[in-house]
Amino acid sequence: MQGSDGTIYPMNGKFEEILKPERLVFSSAALDKDGHPLFEVFNIITFEEQHGKTKLTMKATISKVTAEAKQYLDGMEEGWSQSLVRLEKYLTKI
Repeated sequence: MQGSDGTIYPMNGKFEEILKPERLVFSSAALDKDGHPLFEVFNIITFEEQHGKTKLTMKATISKVTAEAKQYLDGMEEGWSQSLVRLEKYLTKI
């Protein structure tokens, strides 16, 4: 993952379920400099058509949190917001 300031935040993850066009389920983990998870997140994202627009709902469940994870968790909402803005820009181009 790349922050708005260009900082790279190593992560890994795995898609658990892809149900087009309704739902994505995946797990992810932010990694420390040695590649060890700082915390894990189980994500469920749903897409629902409402009045010609798409309603996106996200649920993130955080687990296995280490002492070093706080700064990353504090930025999680902003990180998702930036990612969704980028997605919107991408979708308007295609």
